[in-house]
Amino acid sequence: MLSPMDWIVSLTPEAVDDPIAALATPPDGAAIVELRLDLFSGIDVGAAVAACPLPILATLRSAAEGGRGTDDSVERLQHIRAARDAGAALLDLEHNRDLEFIRTLGLSPEQVILSWHDPEGTPEDLKRVAQLMLESPARWVKVIPSVTNLTDLTAVLGLHGKFNHGPRHKRRLLTFGMGPQGLPSRYLAPLLGPPIGYAAWDGSAPAAPGQLSIAQTEAVVGHLDGPPQRLYGVVGGDVSASLSPALHGAGYRALDLPYALLPVSVSDPTDLAGLFTPQKTTIFDRVGLDARGWAVTTPYKSEAAAAADHHAPRVLRAAAANTLILGTQQVMAENTDADGIVGSLMSQGYDPRGKTAVVQGTGGAGRGAAVGLHLAGAEVYLRSRAPEQAEETAKTVEVDWCRPGEVPEGVDILVNATPLDEQSPFTDEEISRAKAIVDMVYRSKETQLVKTAREHDLVVADGREVLLHQGIAQFAAFVQTVPPKEAMRAALGGANSEF
Repeated sequence: MLSPMDWIVSLTPEAVDDPIAALATPPDGAAIVELRLDLFSGIDVGAAVAACPLPILATLRSAAEGGRGTDDSVERLQHIRAARDAGAALLDLEHNRDLEFIRTLGLSPEQVILSWHDPEGTPEDLKRVAQLMLESPARWVKVIPSVTNLTDLTAVLGLHGKFNHGPRHKRRLLTFGMGPQGLPSRYLAPLLGPPIGYAAWDGSAPAAPGQLSIAQTEAVVGHLDGPPQRLYGVVGGDVSASLSPALHGAGYRALDLPYALLPVSVSDPTDLAGLFTPQKTTIFDRVGLDARGWAVTTPYKSEAAAAADHHAPRVLRAAAANTLILGTQQVMAENTDADGIVGSLMSQGYDPRGKTAVVQGTGGAGRGAAVGLHLAGAEVYLRSRAPEQAEETAKTVEVDWCRPGEVPEGVDILVNATPLDEQSPFTDEEISRAKAIVDMVYRSKETQLVKTAREHDLVVADGREVLLHQGIAQFAAFVQTVPPKEAMRAALGGANSEF
């Protein structure tokens, strides 16, 4: 029924107003449509099957497993029988509730996806759950826990190495983790297991936490037909909305490199010890993936610098690293935030040499920006809501500082290195006195600082432009080749904050 890297798209009420009408035109790239009976209570399944040009997978997700459907076995049997009789090509049966229905309804294993979901976490006996389910008659077995940390993530990824062997089209175990911390497993599932991916009808209406659209997934791993030969990642507190995976994915695709950079969200800083280590020793290497480097973002740039064995001079000066390259014996640190700031200004035809700049924010991003501008020949002032912090940090990175609400006379460049987006860290008067602004924040819509700067007709380098230039430098550091700049720029032009 399916060809390599085929997609099962999940229809939800949040995605469409009229489900029957929507089913007539499934998203591009879809091979099967999952109709969530628990979300569309009372829907005419026969009409749905007739309307859809693709096979229908009927799913009745129980409340116990994160859905809105009944847990009552009699009611479940009635709904699933009705879906079968209506012509659904596939039926999702929950292992803990519906296993007996295979016999009761006389179903062929080829009609069945046997599923298990844990909306609360990842149990210690996950391998036993998978083993037990794989002993049952079903075309595919779907094991989906919730992932809350890197230990959970590697437990899920480890199932592939234990159970998914042989030709991809003969593998049976579909497994990935829900939630931001589970995102790497969603990207990797069609590459490590059966060549099948679950995807949202569109990126704004996922059927489960962390579910991606086809476009979002293929932007990152669509160039691969198996496990990535090298694994990179963007590491931060919550990087589920990061554009870096799509940015680097475009570069790998353009150069025909079988690599991937995935979002690795880390809620517990102690988990960093399993990432910031040399080749062959990371937690990903333990499950058969060759980790080679990390793009590091908030709030772990200081930890990245501290974990490295060798440091670029600007890392030492900023005490922050946004790039870790994993060597065979040691870890090397670089800070390409500097390239992002300076490159984004130069791309707008604005040279910071000889200019005066104020950088708002004293975190890793602010320190990197200040060092980059200073090395480019600008006079730099750090500013923070806490003047003591600004003064102390400025001494560390060897630049000047100013108090909250102050900017030096003749200021040319204002840089936002804080997370503020809906309000500006600079007043309208401060912006009107400047000539250029750089906003390190990127969102699907323009930030308030960018809007105000455009109103004053300033040179504007927004967050995507900063990301592009720091990402280009990062790409070169990772793969040691000339980055395909135009392909990477095009990826950001078509991306949105859902990546």
